Amino acid sequence: MIRRPLWMLTVAFALLVGAALPAAGAAEPKLVPIFDGKTLDGWTAHADKMFVVKNGAIHSQKDATRGWLYYNKQQYGSFRWIFHVRQVSGNHQPTVLIWGKIQTPALNGLGAIQFQPPNGGSWDYRPGHNNGGKGLFTRYPHPKWDIHKWAQCEILANHVTGIARMACCPLPENATKCKATEVLKFEDKKEPAGRVAPLAIQIHNKGIEDEYKNLLVESPVAEPDKFITT
Repeated sequence: MIRRPLWMLTVAFALLVGAALPAAGAAEPKLVPIFDGKTLDGWTAHADKMFVVKNGAIHSQKDATRGWLYYNKQQYGSFRWIFHVRQVSGNHQPTVLIWGKIQTPALNGLGAIQFQPPNGGSWDYRPGHNNGGKGLFTRYPHPKWDIHKWAQCEILANHVTGIARMACCPLPENATKCKATEVLKFEDKKEPAGRVAPLAIQIHNKGIEDEYKNLLVESPVAEPDKFITT
């Protein structure tokens, strides 16, 4: 078995999601894989047997209860998070969590901001909120994409400004990249939500099988106001 250095894996993943080379004078994004495609090394689940690796993807078990899986090797305040996502079966959109908090007892939804890729649903789990975040989320028009097919999403978050944005696109059959469209923005000017926190995948409720693969993170972010997949 040939073992390739991490920098080669990083370049390969970056090419996979179509991170274009920057224009002359622009900073180049440094995308780092946070999932090896084979194991859940570096990830912590809310409970045992909630997630497995299946066909190179993180796969949530439909018999598992509501919960989450978070990346435990590093926490992020400002970041670019790119991943592929689809739902195999279930009755709720796939969900990811940012700017949450690890504590005991666990907060509902980690007390995080929830984004629902790829179509841009959302929820505010912060203590004292736990609601749809009326006025805090801006949803941009786009076709409603089939969540049962692979999509590519990019979340761009800045914990200093408290702004987080998401751009997604449906992946054509057998494609590894697509041109994304911004679908969602979060900003709370009165009570900024940004904090250094783990990135997490959420099972919203029992009966859901979601899959994630090709997960990449850039932090610090070379160009914090620009998507690289749009």
